[in-house]
Amino acid sequence: MADELKMDPARIARLRDPKRLETIDPLRILEAATPVGEGPVVDVGCGVGFATLPLARRLPDREVVGVDLLAGMVELLAADAAAAGLANLKTHAMPGPAAIPLDAGSASLVCMVQVHHELDDAPALMRECRRVLAPGAAIVVVDWKPDDDAKGRRLPPERIEADLSGAGFADVRRHDLYPLHSVISGRAPASG
Repeated sequence: MADELKMDPARIARLRDPKRLETIDPLRILEAATPVGEGPVVDVGCGVGFATLPLARRLPDREVVGVDLLAGMVELLAADAAAAGLANLKTHAMPGPAAIPLDAGSASLVCMVQVHHELDDAPALMRECRRVLAPGAAIVVVDWKPDDDAKGRRLPPERIEADLSGAGFADVRRHDLYPLHSVISGRAPASG
């Protein structure tokens, strides 16, 4: 049964479940890459803010932006940010699956947590992430490591690396931060 935001309450409960923190601490993203410049940190596919809220708390002097295709998720995140007094957290609904409503070269860091395996056109979204990143700024993609029980939903890290490289990211590398998740980063070209 869906709520008035057209979101499945069971899914929202799973996304907000604090037990998720037992396998993935979203703040460890900052060990893979730090923001470059003064622009916002952007959480693509933010959902209800699993990574966005902790990042906004950790970086109170920096704008943190959560973007998601589902307007209902963005509305829930905005309400939670307001309730927590996080004036530095902004939200935007994405107008399409490969459209981030931010200016080119404006973001200091982009992260995607447990999103890549759900993408229909990962290369298009990776190119869009590169577009919004400032020169030399990084993207950090965190997603499930493959295993035998994944039913095809989990991607090998090589696939994520190929998507990033194919989108023009440089210095693509893996980071050993989580036992159950791959962490892959790449940098936007230093010029252009």
